[in-house]
Amino acid sequence: MSPKPTYPSKALSNEALEWIVRLNSGAARKSDRTAFAAWRAQSAEHEAAAAEAETLWRDADNLHADPESGLIRLGGRKKLRVSRRTVLRGLAGVGGGAVGAYWASGAMRPLMADHATGVGEVGTVDLPDGTRVVLNAMSALNVDYSPQLRRIALLQGQAYFEVMRDTARPFEVSARGATVTALGTAFDVDSGLASGRVSVFVAQNAVRVQSTFERATDSVILSAGHRVLVSGAGRIGASVAQDPAAALAWRTGMLIAEGETLEDVIAALRTYSNGWIIIQDADVRELKVNAVLDLRTPQESLDALAAGLPIRVMRLSNLVTVISAA
Repeated sequence: MSPKPTYPSKALSNEALEWIVRLNSGAARKSDRTAFAAWRAQSAEHEAAAAEAETLWRDADNLHADPESGLIRLGGRKKLRVSRRTVLRGLAGVGGGAVGAYWASGAMRPLMADHATGVGEVGTVDLPDGTRVVLNAMSALNVDYSPQLRRIALLQGQAYFEVMRDTARPFEVSARGATVTALGTAFDVDSGLASGRVSVFVAQNAVRVQSTFERATDSVILSAGHRVLVSGAGRIGASVAQDPAAALAWRTGMLIAEGETLEDVIAALRTYSNGWIIIQDADVRELKVNAVLDLRTPQESLDALAAGLPIRVMRLSNLVTVISAA
């Protein structure tokens, strides 16, 4: 077994980012470059920090936030409308810590939501009809009750519903391209998966899952102990059996991955992390994960993933973690 790789300290990573920003500011002198060369030559750890900062500089103008999963990625879609210098200054805390403040404030959650949770926060909501909702971290929902219908809009994230029976008023949850109607039940809806997918798991009784992208008659009845995925395009997948302990482990702060993609696992860990988690390689995103991870300690969970998968986890600063092929 190969030894576990070591990475530069966060302090050295930040210092290296400051050097790269300075050298690419347009005002750097030859003496600055000579001083940087001397700085990186101090030790192997200094050299590693410098190399990582240079890599991030090359890629920073191509960072984008995936609108479906919320993950920060390299390449692909629309670029950030800021310069590389602005990105790195924020990451290194040189420019007033704007990036850190953005994440720490919980600004990712919808500001107008009736109920929302922050980074690493799990909350319980008791609705007027007696229904209880458990919200996972970085989740938000709106409540719209009328005499005819109880409607919940899961704006982002994941929620577990224990629905109070009321035959006169159906209970519906909308999430991305799916609508879930309770049939006297307890169930889980996760809209935080990669590629805009929605997962529905039934703990008790049954639900009707319907795609909002397809004909109103296209739906599936999902029974207890089963899970279904609805794609970002609204296609309903096949029903599969799942262990309730695995499906609902997040309520106790754990993640039990049974053949999940690394991208979906990172999406879950991201809601417990104050920072950006960047998956650099497309092939890495599709790696299958079988592991039990503690959501409450995301950095330790990333280390556990690196120990069991052919990946490298690079912590470039307090706010940026890059995952690439080993």
